[in-house]
Amino acid sequence: MVRGENVRFCNLTGYKLYSRYRSALSGLERWYARYFGEEKVIIVYAMHTPFVKACVKLKKKYTSDKLRIVLIVPDLPEYMDDNKSYLKRKLMAYNRKILNELYQDIDAFVLLSKYMVDILPMKNKQWTVVEGIFNSNRDVVGGNKNWEGELKTVFYSGTLAKRYGILNLLQAFSALRQRNLRLEICGAGDALEEIEDYCKKDNRIVYRGQLRREEVLRLQKEATLLVNPRSPEGEFTKYSFPSKTMEYLASGVPTLLYRLPGIPDEYYKYCFSIEKAGVNELSRKMDEILRMNINELRKIGHEAQNFIFTKKNPYSQARKIIELINRIS
Repeated sequence: MVRGENVRFCNLTGYKLYSRYRSALSGLERWYARYFGEEKVIIVYAMHTPFVKACVKLKKKYTSDKLRIVLIVPDLPEYMDDNKSYLKRKLMAYNRKILNELYQDIDAFVLLSKYMVDILPMKNKQWTVVEGIFNSNRDVVGGNKNWEGELKTVFYSGTLAKRYGILNLLQAFSALRQRNLRLEICGAGDALEEIEDYCKKDNRIVYRGQLRREEVLRLQKEATLLVNPRSPEGEFTKYSFPSKTMEYLASGVPTLLYRLPGIPDEYYKYCFSIEKAGVNELSRKMDEILRMNINELRKIGHEAQNFIFTKKNPYSQARKIIELINRIS
């Protein structure tokens, strides 16, 4: 049985961070008292300073008891916000200084990318990489309805941000000359105006707007090829793992990705990949895949789906964290 507790805090601007710290610390004190005398591990999700500080405060208070802290790092704060105003930079620098001091009392780290080791002051502490978890019980995946027809569909879902390469995908697809192709896009972001312009110029391009998750998964399954046009340009790609990577591969539909440093090498055994950035290479690779034998594409999609189901399920990924805890106990 899993026992949980929600703690309340005041969401007033300027006070809410301190309120979160005090509420988290009070909740941890109650939890500690219930299991006094036992070995304990606190797993903190994300580098949220009030929560990390509360955990470290508890550990320092009860030094005679065996208490370990494991910090899950899904994102680095300096790469999470495009707002680079003077005040924002100052606040982020101050927050980073506080976190760097708190890291000294963290016993182990669960990282999204192995490259985070190079930027976090971890010294020689234990760590593991868990880039994500796919729960097949939640998402209905598999099956490909339209593969037998003449129409071949390229599909993209997610944030329609220019920095993520959606305009490159539009340009690369428009360069393909076959008329039996369709590009379907859904989501929202700052590239929406350009997407609508492409739809007017090329009737093979369809923008479906923002859809429910169930509808997105259905469209994925009906596609011939799923594409993530995010290129390796930008430092942030070393410290991020696009969540749609797992979702795409789990659909059973062939997937095309750029080789991003934040995606573990094992993934590239189960998808198509592009070594060089640029629209021409993306267009060439899509054309090559869309001309492949349908049975070969089915085989590639099935192997990718099996990889996600067997290697990236909750049990397999949680086991990495348990093994990490065992190493520090």
